[in-house]
Amino acid sequence: MIEWFYGKEGRQFGPIDEATLRARVASGEIGSDDLVWREGMERWQPLKEVAELGGAAPMPSVDSPLPPTESSGDEGVPPPVPNSPYATPEARPEGAMYRPGPGVPVTNGPAIASLVCGILSIVFFCLFGGIFFGIPAVICGHIAMSSLNRPDNLQQGRGLAIAGLVCGYCGLVILILMLVQGSANVTYNDYMSR
Repeated sequence: MIEWFYGKEGRQFGPIDEATLRARVASGEIGSDDLVWREGMERWQPLKEVAELGGAAPMPSVDSPLPPTESSGDEGVPPPVPNSPYATPEARPEGAMYRPGPGVPVTNGPAIASLVCGILSIVFFCLFGGIFFGIPAVICGHIAMSSLNRPDNLQQGRGLAIAGLVCGYCGLVILILMLVQGSANVTYNDYMSR
């Protein structure tokens, strides 16, 4: 299977198969002036110039050998296209990782834990849920908010953290009110029994 790479707005994406590449072209994600490359191509080319993708210029076959190029001591590494911000994948250092394409942001883990513990602290308030679930909800909520407020944050979940903090504090307040009411009842019963 042929693996394609494409460059857009200074970022390199891939490898993807030809069907995925064609789907992204059809959806408009990849424009005709965006650069594409696959193994067997001498250099990165604009999509509109790649013949097998519907462009005008012919392209060498994957099985055909590359024409000889002037070498500067790096055998087997094709020279990059002048003024191209992308390097061919073979020219990357050994073990280099490719940057994945745009995806869905990751939800912050402590924010999720805060919300779950906060809800449990309210549901189980009569079984000391404020202690066992409310305190962890508040702690996880503050940890999540501090990490979500950093400028380099790429995660989402601020609403979950806030909801977890509110539920956790409510569970603690309910627990405190129950303890105050219980001690008031004990004091009142002691007073009445005298």
